[in-house]
Amino acid sequence: MSRKQTVPTVALATFAMLIGPWASAQEQHDHDQHQEHRQHGTHVHGIAALNLALEDNEVQIELDSPAANIVGFEHAPSSPDDHAALDKAVATLKDGERLFKFNDEADCRMETASVASALLDDAHEGHAEEKAGAPAHAEKEGHRHEEHEGEHAKEDEHEQEGEGETHSDIEAAYHFECDTPDKLTALTVALFEAFSGMEKIKVQYVIQSKQGATELTAQDHVVKF
Repeated sequence: MSRKQTVPTVALATFAMLIGPWASAQEQHDHDQHQEHRQHGTHVHGIAALNLALEDNEVQIELDSPAANIVGFEHAPSSPDDHAALDKAVATLKDGERLFKFNDEADCRMETASVASALLDDAHEGHAEEKAGAPAHAEKEGHRHEEHEGEHAKEDEHEQEGEGETHSDIEAAYHFECDTPDKLTALTVALFEAFSGMEKIKVQYVIQSKQGATELTAQDHVVKF
């Protein structure tokens, strides 16, 4: 049984609407790449996707990355270290003004940031189960074996399409506003500095009438429009 995952879609929807004919020319190629990135068992660790769209004075950014690039694992968080790593990653991702720096002349500031992942659902469920189970500790201890078997069944469901491996993504969406968007010429991306598992970022952007794509690395992490 699959778990419904809530993901930020505003940036992606805006990007898809603005990119229009340019995107349709590469539709099949991009679709294949998207399927490769998203399907269980075939997404590529080290590689993330970044979409950016400017409409009027508003910039929407969407990041889509395998969780391993950001937290170092993709299984449901099960230890204090796992939960701490996930909490730290979410806090870092929400600091969009550190991760995305536009050229000063555009005078851009972040308005909102959101993060979504199945790992966050798992973490929330784990904390809820611990809290609910605390008063009945003795009974829980007596049924440890059954619960252990139940955990394995849940894990099997979570991994059903991954051929024994768990694959999870983390998505983040950002909304910036720029006072002088006509002067927007560059974006410095600090994700490589923040997350050591990040090796390559595939970027697509729509800036007013300019459309393009590029790839970023730790050595070349500036998008020029």
